[in-house]
Amino acid sequence: MSLSHAVKLMLSITVVAATLFLSSCREAPFYEKMQTFNGEWSAGNPATFTFEVEDTTSAYSFLLNLRHTEAYRYSNLFLFMQLDFPNGKLSVDTLECVLADPKGRWTGKASGNLVNHRIILNPKAIFPLPGEYTVKITHAMRHDTLREIMDVGFALESVSGEH
Repeated sequence: MSLSHAVKLMLSITVVAATLFLSSCREAPFYEKMQTFNGEWSAGNPATFTFEVEDTTSAYSFLLNLRHTEAYRYSNLFLFMQLDFPNGKLSVDTLECVLADPKGRWTGKASGNLVNHRIILNPKAIFPLPGEYTVKITHAMRHDTLREIMDVGFALESVSGEH
């Protein structure tokens, strides 16, 4: 191997390593938790997440983290997302999460027999009041118990450059 070829090879490896390192770095979420359901998620058992907000000027993205097996029967998931405010008021949204494309391929990342989805539920929300908030996520599918749902999570990420 010539010196020129070795230098080009080292430069290529360095560029690839730097790219991988920089692309894997993302700001840690403001809040992120998972709730385990071990393959059976009942409509009467919402995934519940409680967090404290002090900053009422910053914007956040609401994200759903969902893990299911490849045996999950549906290409989508309908949800009710309830947000309880510190003053006792609440809001409820009905959401559809598309989990597979029209050909039946999962849109999430597969690892073994598990599929992980990270879905934006609200791209930009600002909390109007400081205090404790609770998010309750309940499935709104036709069957009371959804099989093959392993974990449901919720995350809040800062929207860059927002204040």
